[in-house]
This record gives sequence, C-alpha cells and structure tokens, in this order.
Amino acid sequence: MLSLPKEKVLKYSGRFFLFLTGLVVLFGSLVLTGLEIMANDKKTNNLRSVPIEYTVEMPNGEKIAKIYKVPESRIGPENAEYLIKKMRDRLWVDLSKTAKDKSEVCLLIADKRMFETVELIKNNKDEDLIIKTLDETIWHLKESKKMLSEENKKDIEISKVDQQIDRAGLAYEDIVKSFNYKNEKIDKIINDLESWNQKNIKEEGEN
Repeated sequence: MLSLPKEKVLKYSGRFFLFLTGLVVLFGSLVLTGLEIMANDKKTNNLRSVPIEYTVEMPNGEKIAKIYKVPESRIGPENAEYLIKKMRDRLWVDLSKTAKDKSEVCLLIADKRMFETVELIKNNKDEDLIIKTLDETIWHLKESKKMLSEENKKDIEISKVDQQIDRAGLAYEDIVKSFNYKNEKIDKIINDLESWNQKNIKEEGEN
C-alpha cells in the first residue's frame, strides 16, 4: 500500500486547515452582517416586505381581506443549503446581546418560516415538509415570547415587542386557517396556536 510522504501530508493538511478556516471566517462574517442588517431594520422595517394575503371570516359571516408582511426567504426547506441557514439563524439568536434583541430575531425567523410555509403550500410540496416548517414557525414564535418572560413588560420598548409577538400569533392563526388544508396534524397545530393566543389575550387583559 502506497502512502504519501510526510511533507506532502503536512502540505495537504495545511491547505485543508486554511480552507476550513476560510469557510468559518466567511460564515462568521455573513452571520455578523446579517445581525447588522437586522439591527438597522429596527428603524426602517424594510426586511418585512412580502405581503401574505389572507381572509378572515367574521362571526356574522362577513369575510375581510387582510395582509401580514414577512421577510422574503430565498432558501426554502426543500433546498440542500437549508441546514446551513438554520445554523446561521441559531447563531443570530445566540449572538444577540439582550433578551429583547434575541426575542426580535426569533420573531423575524418565525416570520421567515411562515413565508416558507405559505410557499410550500402554494407549490404543493411534500406534506410532511409543510407540517415540519409550520411547526418550526410556531416554535420560534413561542420562543420569542418566552425570551421576554423575565423582562419588565412595563418598559415601553419591551411592551412594543411583546405586542408585536401577540399580533403575529393572531395573524399566523388566521393565515393557517385560511389555507383550508385538511390535515389532522395541521389542525392540532391550529388548535394549539389558538389556545396560546387566547392565553396571551387573557394575560394582556389582566395587566
């Protein structure tokens, strides 16, 4: 069995290490750039530029057209690069400094997942993938709320984020219901989200 000389082994190992280091640095810079963009977006809210149109049926039978704006997601769950994107999203949350920042980033990720869910349904993608993406949407929404649980809700800025999360929860519920997607697991997600929203409304009324 032939083996490479020690010098060549070291040479190739060195090149691989440099290549790996380069990838880590590139990935890290993309993560930090994303955080900077999100920080700037707090003032302009330009990231949420894609409207999701849906219809809400009122108790009297009247149907009202509504819009909820979300960020565009260029890499969907059906793509091979999606795992890297999820790693980046996790780092976005972990590298955010305050509970408020973490909550806002988590809500942004939830909005991206909702965009992805809608696109999957529009394009008749795999049902299991739709359910998984929707489930991740709601998980990030709830995490966003949970991150503010120890914060002072009387703080105006914290209260604004908390209210934004509650509005998102109600919008998600109506959006998913408007799908009229017949699936037992999706029905369970809707019922769970509806209970979560009602709990938030009750807590808001008590404060």
